[in-house]
Amino acid sequence: MCGRYAWSNPQVERFRKYAPPPHKKIHPRYNRSPGQSHPILHSNNQSNSWAEAQWGSFPFANSVNSRRFPINARSETVSQKPTFQAAFESQRCLVPADGYYEWQVVERDRNPHFFHLPDRSTFAFAGLWREGPDGLCFTILTRSAPPNCLHIHHRMPVILSDEHYSVWMSEQSTAGQLLDLLSNIKSDILFYPVSKRVNATREDGPELLEPNRDQQSTLF
Repeated sequence: MCGRYAWSNPQVERFRKYAPPPHKKIHPRYNRSPGQSHPILHSNNQSNSWAEAQWGSFPFANSVNSRRFPINARSETVSQKPTFQAAFESQRCLVPADGYYEWQVVERDRNPHFFHLPDRSTFAFAGLWREGPDGLCFTILTRSAPPNCLHIHHRMPVILSDEHYSVWMSEQSTAGQLLDLLSNIKSDILFYPVSKRVNATREDGPELLEPNRDQQSTLF
């Protein structure tokens, strides 16, 4: 799964081909958490735009579709699940980030690790959005983790590279094209242990990304 992420160096210019610049400056955040609002690029009415959206949601009051919108959706089954079907067809989004956190569980100990691309650049998670009475919310798609990450966690978020954005965001993309894209994504991902301070959602700051040199990952 993906339960925390960072966008520590908001390189919004990487998305200028897909949407006009955001109206407000996006500030660095090092511990983006569910239930909070975060910037996304979403497709709507044949155009793409920036928006603030809550990560995950509770059931919408007085809504015919009252299913909760979870923080994650499995990419392998997203087109089949009633909760996500409509959003998969027409409400896809990019969730900008430059890394995410995952926890390795050893007995009763949960040790956080920070995952990032080799060049530490901005990328985007594949996401879906939905509109409710209080605004937009979004979910992040996940996939099986590559072999080098399996000892930390068996799932990881779907990381899209620049060449994937146009297919993911296009209203002309078919379900077959989207599923083919999701099943063939490969990402070179690196990781290292970080402080348990990231466990608290109130914590935020560049020190959260500093390596925890007192801890090493455990191989099983």
